[in-house]
Formats: sequence, C-alpha cells, structure tokens
Amino acid sequence: MKRCSFLFFMILILFSPTGIFSQQSPSAGSLRDYVGLINQSYHPDIVAFFEKTKANLEKRGASNAVKSIDIFLKGATGSGFVFSDAQDNLYLITNHHVIAQAHSLSVTFERQDGFKKKLENLTIIAADEETDIALLAFPAGDKPVAKGLSFLTRPANEGEDVYSAGFPGLGTTPLWQFGRGMVSNASARFPKSRDDETLMGPFIQHTAQIDPGNSGGPLLVAQQNAVAGYAVAGINTISGLRRQAANYAIPVSTVQTFLDAALNPKPETYRAVLDQRLAKFTEGLGGNRAAYPHIADYLSSACVGENAEYAISEMVDNGNASVRQAFIDKCEDSVVGAMGYAVAWIIENSIRGQGVIRAAVKDVSGAGEEYTIVFTINNNEFSSKWVREYGNWKIRSFGTVAAGNKTLISDKEAKKETAKRVRISDTNVHIEAGYAYLFDKAPAALYASLDYMGYIGINAYFAGPDFRSIGAYIGGRWGLSAGDFGFMPFFKVGFDYQHDKDYEDYKDANWGTGGFPLTMMWQAGLKITTSYVPGLFIGGAFQYNFFGMYGSGYDDAMKMAVIVTVGYAF
Repeated sequence: MKRCSFLFFMILILFSPTGIFSQQSPSAGSLRDYVGLINQSYHPDIVAFFEKTKANLEKRGASNAVKSIDIFLKGATGSGFVFSDAQDNLYLITNHHVIAQAHSLSVTFERQDGFKKKLENLTIIAADEETDIALLAFPAGDKPVAKGLSFLTRPANEGEDVYSAGFPGLGTTPLWQFGRGMVSNASARFPKSRDDETLMGPFIQHTAQIDPGNSGGPLLVAQQNAVAGYAVAGINTISGLRRQAANYAIPVSTVQTFLDAALNPKPETYRAVLDQRLAKFTEGLGGNRAAYPHIADYLSSACVGENAEYAISEMVDNGNASVRQAFIDKCEDSVVGAMGYAVAWIIENSIRGQGVIRAAVKDVSGAGEEYTIVFTINNNEFSSKWVREYGNWKIRSFGTVAAGNKTLISDKEAKKETAKRVRISDTNVHIEAGYAYLFDKAPAALYASLDYMGYIGINAYFAGPDFRSIGAYIGGRWGLSAGDFGFMPFFKVGFDYQHDKDYEDYKDANWGTGGFPLTMMWQAGLKITTSYVPGLFIGGAFQYNFFGMYGSGYDDAMKMAVIVTVGYAF
C-alpha cells in the first residue's frame, strides 16, 4: 500500500504541467516589482516653516523635537501597486489618504536582494476622497515593469485565501511585508463615524496582515496565469480598532468605476460638478458650530502650504483653548491636515463676524480648471479662487487672509519685534520717579514708585520736613500696542501712612486726641513707552485718598494728587 501511494505521488509530479504544488500560492518575490513604497514630499513653504522651527529648537537644545521634525520632513509613506490599462499604459494605484496634501511623490521598488529602484516626480491623475482611491502616472519614459497587475474578474468569496503586500513601518523605517489570511466578509458596510450614520462600503473584510503603511497596497488572490501569479481583489485601506484581524479593502468593482472616470475625463461636466461642490461648501458653513473642520476639507495643498505659517501663528496668538486642542488632536492623525485646520480657522475668523455664518454664491467666472468665486457672507463679499486638484474642486485662495501673501508673516514678525522693544507685556518690574501736586497740602512733592507685574508695589511722597508718606498697594496693569508706541493703563488700591506736621499740631491742640495717620488710597493712570528707547516710559496718574484711620474732626489730610513721572521697565 505504501509503495502504491508513493508511485501515485511520483506520477502526479511527472505528469502534472505545473507540478503537485500547483494549487499552492506562488512565490511572493516577484510581487516586489509591482508593489512599491510611496513617499510624500511636502510643499516648499511647509518645509521652510519646519526648517525655521527646527533652527529655533536647536538653539534651545530641544534635540528630541528636532529629531521629530527630521522624521516628519522625510515625508509620509504608504504603499501602491502598478496597474496597466487596456493599452498597456502603466499607472500606480494607491489610497487618497496616502497622497493627500503631497506636493510631490516618489515610489521605490525593492527587490529581495536589496536592490532599489526609485522613480520620482509622479503625476497625480485623479484622487477621490469619498472612495479613498488615487491614480498616479509615472514620469515619461519610466516603466518599472512591462505590464501591471491584473484585476480579479469575479467577486472575492468568503473563506477564500487572500494576501496583503506593502510597506508598513518598523519604527520609522518602512519594510516590505507579505501577509496571508482569508476573506471574512465579502461585502462589509459600516457607518462613517459615531456621529454620522451614513454607510461606507462595500469593503472586503479579511484577516491578512495589515499595519500602518500597508494603506494603498493590494489585496491579492493567487491566480495561476496572472502577472506575478496574483490578481488584485482590492486596495487595503483601513483596519478595525479593537478588533482582531478585521482589515478592510476597497473591492475592484469600486476601483474600476473610479478608473473609468479618471482615465476618461469629461471637461464639459466640470462646471456642473463645481456648482455642486459650491452648494455643499456654502451649506456646510451654516449652523451654530465651528466651521473650520468643514472648510479644511475644501482647501488645496497649495493653499495650505502657502498660508500655514501665518495661520498657525494667528491660531497660537488668538485661538481659544478648544481650537488649539483640535489642532493638537489633528496632528496625531496628520500634521499637514492640522495645518489645514489652522488655515481654515483664519478663513472662518475672517467671514464669521457675529453669530451664524450665512453664505451664498454671488458670482462665478472662469473656465476649464480655474474659476473665481465671489461669495456673499453675512452681507460682505469675499473673492476666492477654485482649482481642480487631482480631479476635485479645491480652494486655491480665499479673501486676503489665505492668498499666499508672505508680507502678512513679515509684518506680523515686525510688529512682534516692535512690541518686544516697546516692552508693554514682558516686563516684571517698573521703577519710576517724578513730580506730584498735592491738592490743599503741597504745591510740589517728589514721588517714587516701585511695582512688580503691576500687581503689588509701594509708592512714596516727599514734600519736605512737614509732609511725607509711604504706601503699599495692589493693582493691575495692561499693555496696548500702537506701532512704535505702547500704552499701559493701570490702577492701584491700598493704604498710605502719612507723616503730616499739620496733623501733629492738630493732636497737640486737642490734648493728644487723634487716630493713626493712615488713609485709603485709589490711583489710576497711564504709562507711555516707545520702541526707540526700550524700557523708558513716562507716566501720569491721579490719586484720591479717603480719611481712613485719622482722628475724628481732622479734615486736612492729603486727599488728591496729580502725578507726572519718568520710569524704566525691567
């Protein structure tokens, strides 16, 4: 029996055209020629912004933050695979989120022996945010392979073996990974989010290994006569959180619909699509809620890149805690996406005014792939430019705040430098001295004051041997900048101890009857400083005293004073 079984086994090997193992999966080695590592390069203005930030951090010795920036500037990565159309033109297919906000793209194919082939300056033919698919073209003359992977011509079956291929990261290093699993749900649909019950899908749910970086790579089915031995069943795109091996791929039926539209554009429909896009944009501006997450979805990569530095500066200086937290949270998902939030926020600030945003399209002009749109928003007009970016209509510029005007940054930096020289907000100690007119007490007195942060301090009057006082107070001080000048209104509330000869004579005349020479004081005034002589200021104030603990019957204490001073802010 054993000999017969052995002979039967040998006959199968000898006479089978593909051998006894023909039903097993083919080698994954050749797949490396078709599945590549996609790398983003960011807009030059974004790179310049982070290089400047990096230089400032290096001066402070923040080495960990510098390393983080270096990692970021290497660019986000994902996976993609080569596809050829009916005319054998080669393209690269990936996810939209892999190439979102990229200024330029490259792809690297790595063989098993370590040899790498990198192709740069890929062209984005089309990208669809809803389906999360993007189609890229190789530079003219560059063909990584003779023919791309083919699509599976039937739906994937539940229980069927499938394979994943791509470049997930090990730390910050993308590495080739080939995984195996099975289809666990051939047509999965689920809500977009906890707050949006709109169903997404269908997706192919499977158990083949997927990690961050696999996005855009193919989900494969072994097929004997296909290129590299596999046919593409879908594009791996997301994984289920807190689920065991619940990974999802966009099926080829959805991909094919996208490709048909991307490879056969219809310019005659552009304007109609723009009108639909504008209607959704204006509708989303309404409602009593923050509009900047909605606006961010419509910003082009160039608009984000050219305006991000100014927008982030404005958000840091003027945004509330919830806005800054939303920016930080978005950074966890996408740094460039967070920059889009900042640009969208300054646009919202420029159009909101008070209350709900009421927006309508007033005028549309242009042709082809660029239009000028004038909106009427809360009774004001705002002009914007819209362009077709990767097949989607996006905002290129909006009003004056998001028009790529670099003078906004330089002007703001100049104002900050001037404000720093004016010294209205970054000083702790003020010391000053001057002249005081004491109503009904002394026509001329010396005055001096020392305060910390405007909160606490002491002051003193000296009008010769007959009158002097010293006081302690609490108060407040504010800084208002106006170009090369700064204004610091202030107030003080406290007590003055007065050494007053008139009061001593009063007590002597009344047989020692009297209280303690203490008055309650209230003072308000203004200090003016300039950037031309940093720290130097002049001041003026009015002081009024209440009688406090003076003895009954004495009404000749110092009640009012006008003060003129010169001081220095440290």
